Order: sequence, then structure tokens, then C-alpha cells
Amino acid sequence: MPRLILLCVTLALFAPRAYAQRELIFLDSSGVMRWRNTKQEVALFGANYVLPTASDYRAAGYVHGDRKQMIDEDMAQFARMGWDGLRLTFWGDWESADSAGNLIANDHLDLLDYLIARARERGIYMLFSPIQLYGSNWPDALQESPPPPGFGRYYGKGRMGTDSEAIAAQVNYLRQILNHVNPYTHVALKDEPAILFIELVNEPWHHPEDLPGSVRYINALTDAVRGTGCTKLIFYNVSQDFRIGAAIRQSKAQGVTFGWYPTGLNSGHELAGNYLRGADAYPDMQRPEIARMPRIVYEFDSPDLRTGTMYPAMARTFRTVGTQFAAMFAYDMLGTASRNLGWQTHALNMVYTARKAMSAIIAAEAMRRLPRGRSFGGYPENTRFGDFHISYDGDLGELVARDALMYTSNTTAKPPEPAALRRVYGHGSSSTVTYGGTGIYFLDKVRPGVWRLEVYPDAVPIRDPFEPPRADKIVTRAISRSWPMTVTLPDLGASFTIQPVPTSPLSQNGRGGQGVRADTTRATEGRFTVTPGVYVLSQSGAVDLTKMPAEIGQIGFTEYHPPPPDTVPLTVISWAAPQYLAGRDADIRARIVDRTPPDSVVLFYRRAAGAGAPSIQEFLKCRVTGYECVATIPAASMRDGPYQFVVTVFRGDTVTTFPAGSRGKPTDWNYNDSASWKFDVVNPGTALRLFDPGSDAARLTFTRIGDAGRRGLFRLAWSQVTGQPVFHLELPVDASGSSPADYTASLVIRDRVRARQETIAAAKELRLRLRGLSAKQTLHVTLMEDDGTSWTASVVSDSAWNEQTVPLSAFTAGRGVLLPEGFPGEWNYWVDPATGRGGAGDRPRLDHLERLQLSLRRDEGKGVEVESVTLGFGEKN
Repeated sequence: MPRLILLCVTLALFAPRAYAQRELIFLDSSGVMRWRNTKQEVALFGANYVLPTASDYRAAGYVHGDRKQMIDEDMAQFARMGWDGLRLTFWGDWESADSAGNLIANDHLDLLDYLIARARERGIYMLFSPIQLYGSNWPDALQESPPPPGFGRYYGKGRMGTDSEAIAAQVNYLRQILNHVNPYTHVALKDEPAILFIELVNEPWHHPEDLPGSVRYINALTDAVRGTGCTKLIFYNVSQDFRIGAAIRQSKAQGVTFGWYPTGLNSGHELAGNYLRGADAYPDMQRPEIARMPRIVYEFDSPDLRTGTMYPAMARTFRTVGTQFAAMFAYDMLGTASRNLGWQTHALNMVYTARKAMSAIIAAEAMRRLPRGRSFGGYPENTRFGDFHISYDGDLGELVARDALMYTSNTTAKPPEPAALRRVYGHGSSSTVTYGGTGIYFLDKVRPGVWRLEVYPDAVPIRDPFEPPRADKIVTRAISRSWPMTVTLPDLGASFTIQPVPTSPLSQNGRGGQGVRADTTRATEGRFTVTPGVYVLSQSGAVDLTKMPAEIGQIGFTEYHPPPPDTVPLTVISWAAPQYLAGRDADIRARIVDRTPPDSVVLFYRRAAGAGAPSIQEFLKCRVTGYECVATIPAASMRDGPYQFVVTVFRGDTVTTFPAGSRGKPTDWNYNDSASWKFDVVNPGTALRLFDPGSDAARLTFTRIGDAGRRGLFRLAWSQVTGQPVFHLELPVDASGSSPADYTASLVIRDRVRARQETIAAAKELRLRLRGLSAKQTLHVTLMEDDGTSWTASVVSDSAWNEQTVPLSAFTAGRGVLLPEGFPGEWNYWVDPATGRGGAGDRPRLDHLERLQLSLRRDEGKGVEVESVTLGFGEKN
């Protein structure tokens, strides 16, 4: 961000009334937002931050957090990640106003004021969204008593745009909150220089069928803002229903806001697979009725994912459609992120989701570096854009530029001019920094031969963060361990000093242990050992810390905000594949999570062959690297059949066996715990079960029926022939008798396909056991690869149970369905073959199969029941 702009903001602290007469940005004749003093385009990136109100306010209370200290920590993290944008998502319409829209001075309003002041100090610019409409008591306080006092609850979302009294309450509230003077800055919100934009209302209930009424509503709110003397740019939501674009164009609003969740919402578990095809384009933002209007992304995320690729891909598309401000929803506070306590389907924190956070840092760079309006083509060509690169295979997002190297996972990329680097930020290792830990780190150049290194604890998941949360359930641990690090930079050379920096405000937050650090050490061939904290790396020896700059960017030179400690006991998580091949060595993997490494880890296993099976006696010592252990079962022991195994962890005199967490080991005379993990050993020609209704139904995703129909319309039944569970799927029919053109169920089969990688190319056919729910039923079966290229075949069945075999050669290139279906809109429902795929000579790449999809189409029958879908390798077995 231009330093002059930040200087202007600082001056505003001392002359607020004079400065308020001139906004920092303006809208040019082409509808582009520009900085007033430099005329450069605005390009801001950050997140929604919701601690002052609603569920995040309550989440802070559940962990007994000091909310203002939490704001301090989190704004420091915004600054550390190079974010310069923040959406003030304020449920004032529910919690800080009465039913007539009169402002109520309470803790929520005070925290909003405090947040604005702290964000401004960090050079962060804001979009203010003061009316949310949705209930502030969702999801954990729906029975709250007394209920929230505001007009949002009193009138409800449906009446806000049409009821004259509801509109009057909104007008009254907007006037009062914008005239409200922030006691921490002594500036009215209408004049706050760091608030650049006003979003009139969050996700309104649009009425595009009533164009004059819609225009009147938007203008009434706009006039309320302008009536206070506020001259900030005013935005209105378009993406709740893109048909409202004509009304916005005719109104006094100046710009449009839109949201994007390309992986749907609220899956209830972490998604698997490649979702980059869903981020290829956003065509609705290029509609002619909103041309030459500035665009803001008020909310975005890749819900239920923690990958390192989606944010840079989305930022690329944001720039293509002209976005100048983008805010992820919603940032997890440092004090609650270990539990993902605020918003179940979202998870982002610099410490606890290190890879995803690094991808957000890279996305912020993409917002600043990529030209507005440029298209980068389709997938996979668009995986390289400018100095950026994303790769699904390595879960890698990276910026490789002359001045900066940033990466979300291990990378082999080399900076074009290492001597010109000023920033190296990473999760994983690169040619410049190799690191043994799993936390995020930042390396900033102070001056030639002197760098500041900031290292955070390892982020180690132990539960699915997208399950329903609880205040007492930790899903990710932050663990401080010592790890080797090697730094290769021309101005540091092979031998340089590593000087710990006493950090603050640790003496104020009670976490301690960091104020006094170990003595300076020296690297050997660039290699040294590091624990989380702040260091100065110097080629010429120890430096005088008092002569270091007070700040690096928008953070203090000695500033460091570690996560709170937790008391979670030793945890072991199985990473074993579902199947292994007979007669081959098998690597059985597990994650061992504790604050200190174990002394040793042993895998005990047996072939489970019924009641006469031997007890678990065979054992192998595991190789432990970081938090991962691997034991290799030799090929001679791998005979076909089901297997069971447990993992025993030794530390001192303590011996604990998992998954039960029982004391002792299986060979002890008094060990009697029967809990175990399982895997199957199969022959190369054994059919691969792709769909088992009993175990797979909970992981299916479905075509969405409108906004509310997010859950699949299906049921499990029992086959009267075999007694096995069957998947009952009908084409939905509404009250008018209408059905969707397509209704698809999709299952990610990636892990079971990968388990058979060695021989998957020998598969010959797909076998289905099914029956139609009508005399003639067509079921469309699709095999989708990880690049979105899909291969389809039609299966016709009557109402009798039957087994059908479809040769893989009968599958032809076609369209698949992107599920979970993104929000908003349905423009990306269908996915065509990836660029360069699907031609006459193309064939399914079986080792890249990722999804199985079962689709019903209108006018092709009522539905189906499916008992199984398997991939056959020739003779049935």
C-alpha cells in the first residue's frame, strides 16, 4: 500500500473533521475506484471479522476470552499476512438497536468502535455492513432469552424491502450509527477515513419483479446515508438474485457487492477432491446491466476445505471480473480457532490453518499484482497466471516473483533472482528455506545481510474441523517444537548468526516463556535449529536490536502473538489406505500428535479371519518423521483378507495403545481391549467397490433445489432379495408437478482408487446392481477425473432387480456436475472436459478417477434403487 496513503490515515487521527471532507478514494468515469492522492487503482484483500457481534461474540465468551485483546491479536495477524481489507460485519440491526431503529450503546457497539480503531492503526481499510438481516442468535442461541431487541428480529428479513415501517427503522438506524462518534478515534463513523465503502444491507430479499419498488428501497437507504453528510462509496448486493442488477443501475447506489462459495456450504465434514474447476469463471459478474460499476466481494470462501489452491484461483477470477475489494468469510479468532467455534463451514486462521492461511496471503498478492479485467483461460491452462502457480497434485499455491517467494506446500520452484528477494513466506520447504515443522513462517529483509524470521507453532489437525463444533472440542493443535531449518540467501551466505528477539506483548497476555530467549547461535551451511518465535538472521554477527526498525510493514519488530496452550492428551490418527494389494509391501501410516515426540512407536497387526484368528501378536517398529509414523508390512505377510491393527506409543514408562487409548500393549497378558483399525488386502483382480450405500450415503452430495434444498432427497432401504442396504433415489417433484432437468448424486472415490493405483489401469468394466422405480428407467452414470473431464454412459433398467455390466469402452466424453453446488447462482453446474481433453483419441485415465455420479433426468422415469457399483477387472470375483 502506498506509504502516503497510510500517512494520510495517520494524520486523520489528529485532524478528523478537516480530513473527513475528503475521502481517500474516488470513482473515475469508467467506474474504477482509485486512490485520490496517487490515482492508482484500489485493490484490497482481507476478511470479514465478526467478533463484536453474533456467534463470534458468543464464541469468545465460551473460551472466556478478553475480547479487546482478541481484537488486538487478530488485527496483528491481518497485518502479518499483508491483508489491507476488512469487512465490518455488524449485527446492529439485531443487537445494537431497538425495534424502531434507535441505536443502543452496548458492548457490541463498543467492540465495533475498538475494532475500527485497531484496524486503522494497522493500515487496514474497511467495508462497513451495518444491517445483516439474518438472526444474530444462529446457530447456538436460537432459544436466547430475552431475545435480541433489534428491528431485524422484529420485522424479519422478508419485510425489510417492502414494509414502510421496516424501511423507516432502517433509515433511522443508518442515520444514527453513521453519526455515532467512535470514542477511540473521536471520529463519527460517517467520517472515518479508513472506512472506504458502505454496504447498505447484507443479502437482502430482492424483489426484481418490482423494479420501481426496488429502486425506491435502495434510494431510501442511500438517502439516509447521504443525509448524514457521509460521502463514502455506497454499494448494494447483486448476487442474492442477479435479476436485481437493473434496479441497482437505476438507483443512487454506486457499486455492487457479490459473494462466492464455489464448494457449497455446510457439508458437515471436510471435502476431498479437486474443486479448482469451480473457480474457473464468474460470468454473472459480467452482465451488461452492471457494466462500469465498481465490484466488491463482500464474502467468499472455499467452505469445508483447507487446501492451498482455492484462494489464489478465486482471486484470479475476482480480478478477471474487475473486483477491487475481496473479503473472505469469516476469519477465526486466534483464541477460538483451535475449535473452529464461530462458523462451522468456514475455517481460516494464520496459526491453526497454516496452509490455507498462506494461500490467502498469496491471494492478497494476486489482488495487488494481477491486472483487472484480464482472463487467464480455462483449466488447466489457468493454473499459471502472472507470477502465480497452483497445482492440485501437490496442494500447492505459490508466488514466484523477483521480490517475493511464497508457497503453501513443498515446492521446487526457484526465484528468478534470489539476490532481489525481500520476502520469503512459507508453509513447507523450498529452494530458499527448508523446514521440518508444519507451522507458517515469515522471512523479511531488513537490510542487506540482515533478515527478520518469524516462526509459528506446528498446526496439527486431530479432528475434522467441519464437524459440529463444541467449546470443549479441540480440532487442531498448535504445538511448539524445535525443528531444523536451512536458509539459502545470497546476502546471508552459509554461515550467519541466529539471534532471538525478546517479543511482546507476551508479558501482558500471561502465556510467558518467550520474553527471555536463548543466546545467539550460528548456522552451519545455512542450517540451524529453530523454535517458534522471532529471530534476526545476520551475516555479520549479532546486531544491536535497539537499532532495528520499529516496524516491519504494519507489525512491530518485536511483536509476536502465539496461540494459547491446550491440554489435549496424546492422539493417534490412522492414515491407512482402505485396501492394499496382496503380495506387495504395504506402508501403514499414522499421525502421532503430542507436545513432545514419542520414544518409539510400534504397529501390531493380524489377519482377521474370523473367530479363530490369532491375537494381535505380529509387530513392526514404525519410522517416525515429525508427526507421521510409517510401518511397512512385508509382502510375504500380505495375503488376501481383512486385517486389523493397533498403534502403541512408548514414552518413558508410559505405554498407550490406540485407537482405544488403553494403557499397555497387545502382547501384555492383561491387555483385553478389542478396538482396532481395519484395512483389506485384495488380489489385483478383485473388483473395486465404488459405491456401497450403507457406508457411502452420508458422504454423497446432491444437486441443490433452490437455496434451501442443500440436503439430498434420498433414503436408504433394504433389498428384499439380498437383504443389503440400497440407495433409493427419486427425481424430485414439486407441488406443481415440475422436476429439475437433472438431479445428480456425487461421491468422491479418490482414496479407494488411489489404493489400487498399481493395477487400476487393468479395469475393464463397471458393474451395477439396481432396479428402476418405473417400467423403463434411465440412469446416467458418470466417472469424473480430477481435472473435471467426465465420461458418461446410460443404463436402462426395468423395475426388477438386475445386474448390468457396462464396458469402460462404452463411456464417452461428456459433462459432469460440479458438486457440492456453489453459491450463488447455477452457472457452474455443468463441467465440460478440461482444456485439451475429450477429443476423439482421448480415453478415461483410470488412475485419475475422482468421482462417481448417478444422475436422473426429466422424462426418463421416476427413479432408481442401487445396491452396488463396482469396477471390474475381467472375470467376476
